[in-house]
Amino acid sequence: MTLKKPNPKFEITLVVIFIIVLLMSCKKKTTPVEVNISYNLPVDVPINATQEELANFAWEEFFALNWKSSWEKDGLRTKPDTSWDYQTDNGENFLSVWETYIHRAELRPANGTRTKDLSSGKPYYTFVDFEKVNTINPVNLDNYWNVLDEDNEIGSAYVFAHKNQFEVLYAAKTNLVEYNYLKDYFPTDTDLYKAIDKSNDSTSFRNRLKGLSLKEMCNSDLNSKDGYVCLPCSEDNQNEGAIEIKLAFRELDPTKDDASRYMVKEVVYFRDSIVDKQKYSNAFTKQFALIGMHIIRKTKNHPTFIFASWEQVDERNKDTQTIGIDAVTVNNKEYTDVDPHRLNPVIERVIPETLQTINSKVHKKIIKNNNQSKWQYYQLIGVQGKPIDYKDRNSDNNYFMANFVIESDLKLTNFHGSFGDPFDTKVQNIISDGKEFNMGGCMGCHGQAQSTFGTDFSFLLDSGAGKPVVRPDPYQTFEEAITAAQKDEIEEIIKELKKQ
Repeated sequence: MTLKKPNPKFEITLVVIFIIVLLMSCKKKTTPVEVNISYNLPVDVPINATQEELANFAWEEFFALNWKSSWEKDGLRTKPDTSWDYQTDNGENFLSVWETYIHRAELRPANGTRTKDLSSGKPYYTFVDFEKVNTINPVNLDNYWNVLDEDNEIGSAYVFAHKNQFEVLYAAKTNLVEYNYLKDYFPTDTDLYKAIDKSNDSTSFRNRLKGLSLKEMCNSDLNSKDGYVCLPCSEDNQNEGAIEIKLAFRELDPTKDDASRYMVKEVVYFRDSIVDKQKYSNAFTKQFALIGMHIIRKTKNHPTFIFASWEQVDERNKDTQTIGIDAVTVNNKEYTDVDPHRLNPVIERVIPETLQTINSKVHKKIIKNNNQSKWQYYQLIGVQGKPIDYKDRNSDNNYFMANFVIESDLKLTNFHGSFGDPFDTKVQNIISDGKEFNMGGCMGCHGQAQSTFGTDFSFLLDSGAGKPVVRPDPYQTFEEAITAAQKDEIEEIIKELKKQ
């Protein structure tokens, strides 16, 4: 038997293939990018970002917004103190960057006109019903950054910690970019409502949205000059794009809660009182703990916003209880979610494994650099980037992203439809790059603002109730919240009694 001499060309081909395979395998095994703890906001992530990339981006946003503010040095709002070193901080509470963000009562002033320069100085809060707000033993609101004027989960539920002890209160804010955008293009609410009205013809409005590429969804100047709301996207370190945050606070019980594990802030809350048959909203101040945070941001690669959410790590074990305010419809049947004795959210939300792994790495890094930092007691529970359709929901375990203390009830925990029917799989609530999606969780909910309200994923810009803020919501006892949740039923009973 005669052996053939090897073909040199064949050998070279094998070597080339081997090198290509080796390079590809090396590329797949690249070391994961470390989360950078810094005052710098990250710019963006790839269009098809992995869950790891989205989580890293989210954590870097968290650090930038929770960095010490420069306001006490230079009076500037939304800016970090670049000389501050979190590694040497003693763990005491300080004024954070996000605290100096623009409160919704500043974004939508009571007179409906945006003229103030909010880049520096103190906050400025106004309410439509000003004659009945903060007039009895008034507090100088402008001395406080955390005015908690919301007492429910966007009209869906009241939330209490320790079963029935402390109501959770909320506040919503934006960065200066969003305020200045509104001030420049829609300086009055009349101007804003004209733009919003363009979404009333849903067919033509949706067709227009479907005609926009990702790049065109970020063309804020052109779209706004055409009379449509189109918030700016982040492009580089000098253009951070529109950012909105939602914050959840509550009182702590010293016998049940460890204050050293919370970011504790001085807040303003309100209680109602009746004087001469008139209802007044009275302001009070107290120390409350931050227990939840949303950060949503419009970026060049993700003009449908990147949604990220954090919880304080102990809050899932605090006997959280919801009192449903409204009812939801499932398969044309009304489901009443008003049981005041139902503990904990309906669905047990599990933080995705990938996020748990990244949280663990981030917490170890924080502790290594400063074991007194309170950042170690907050966990990323979800992050959404690219929209996903309901039929593909199993491809991303962030599809139903919902915060334990910000979206606690049935409606918000399982949202993937519309406000009228939050579980409707046929509703296309998001339009992106010419495609329609039935998206779930935070993004799907905010998609109603894009595809129905015409406010580009923002619930702060529409003409609905509370914009501008008529008066702040009251801080309620458990019994008061039950009564408020059953207000419609009680009114019907009273009407029937009057007929007798």
